[in-house]
Amino acid sequence: DKSVIYLENATYNDMKFAINRISEIAKAFSGDASIIVYYSGHGIPNEATGEGFLLPVDGYGTDTSTALSISELYKTISDLPIKKATMFMDACFSGAKRDGGMLVAARGVAIKAKAAAPKGKIVVLSAATEDQTAYPYEEKQHGLMTYFLLKKIQSTQGKVNIGELFNYVETNVKRNSIIENGKLQTPVSAVSPVLANSWKELTIW
Repeated sequence: DKSVIYLENATYNDMKFAINRISEIAKAFSGDASIIVYYSGHGIPNEATGEGFLLPVDGYGTDTSTALSISELYKTISDLPIKKATMFMDACFSGAKRDGGMLVAARGVAIKAKAAAPKGKIVVLSAATEDQTAYPYEEKQHGLMTYFLLKKIQSTQGKVNIGELFNYVETNVKRNSIIENGKLQTPVSAVSPVLANSWKELTIW
């Protein structure tokens, strides 16, 4: 439990504090730490640049300066002395909500966000492509990605490599998004160049 930083309904300052805390811990372990980041919530795009942001509970969907930049998050993590960082993003960055509506009422269409490129030793598994919505699995009271992510980790007791985990999540989310919500949702991976040839064999922990 002491290794977990858990935030529910996080504000912008909560997010910044947690990232700083992770940075301090990673530096104290001098290269021996592995980081897991899990985020479930809303993402928004900068309409001018397409850059993706994580929207805190006190942020505004019309103002990305009140949200956390994905590219800045990647840079902060990539600069740390760590074994690796695995990031799970059950969110979309098109400005759409899970119920099919839009975070900004005046905007009637989703925007295709520009995917940030991770560097360092980072593997990112995201719930959907840049212009898709990350849908819920109402029956299970989870996001689609989160449900199948947890199901695979639980069934294998965490003894699964990231490649197998991603393939399982991708297959099941694609199939169930059509059945449950009538629209396609396709999880995607993004990997830093350093891990491009080895990420599928890595474990989470």
